[in-house]
Amino acid sequence: MADENPGRALGMVRRVEQMCDFIEHPAIKAAAAGATPVTMPPEVGALGFDISFWAGFGTVGLWAALDAFSERAGLGGGTCDTCKRNCIMARFSSCVQDEDRVSLGELEDLRQLYAHNYAGEADDVYFERRRHVLAPSRIELTCGAEFNGRQARLDLSHLRAYCGIARRVLEASLRPSLPVAGPSVSDRGR
Repeated sequence: MADENPGRALGMVRRVEQMCDFIEHPAIKAAAAGATPVTMPPEVGALGFDISFWAGFGTVGLWAALDAFSERAGLGGGTCDTCKRNCIMARFSSCVQDEDRVSLGELEDLRQLYAHNYAGEADDVYFERRRHVLAPSRIELTCGAEFNGRQARLDLSHLRAYCGIARRVLEASLRPSLPVAGPSVSDRGR
C-alpha cells in the first residue's frame, strides 16, 4: 500500500534545517568567537568546520527525503527527458511548476555532485552524464549560490532555501496535479 503521508520526509527536512539552527545558535557563535584567533573571523568555519561542505551534504539529505517519500507514495514519473532516469524531477513533475522545478533539478545534480563526486568537486567524469542544471560554466542557482563550473559554494542560507523548496514540493504532492508549464530545466545553463 502506498504511503502518501509526507510527514516522515518533512521530519527529515526539519532535521537538515536544525543543522543550520545549531550552527547559527548564539551559544555556538559565542563559543566560536571565543575560541578563534583574533586574526580569524569569529565563526565556526574558523574552527575547521567547512560549512559549504556540510551544506552540500545537507542537500543530499533533502534529496533522500524527497526520494524516499516519492518511492513510498508511488510517484512514478517515468523517465526524465534530461537524465534518462526516474529522478526526483520526473517523480514530482506533476505537482511543481517553474522555479521549484528548476530547484528540483539543482537538488538532483547537487546530490550527484556531493554523493558521487568527491564531495562537491565536479570533474570531467561528472559532466559525462547530462545534468539538469549544472554545467561546466558559471550559473546562479535558485537558492542564490553560484556554481562556478566546478563547485557550488553553499552556505546555510542556501541550505535553508533548499529546505523550503523540499517542504513546498512535499506539501504540493498532497494536492491534485498541476498542469505542466514553465521553461524546460534542460535548457538552463546550456
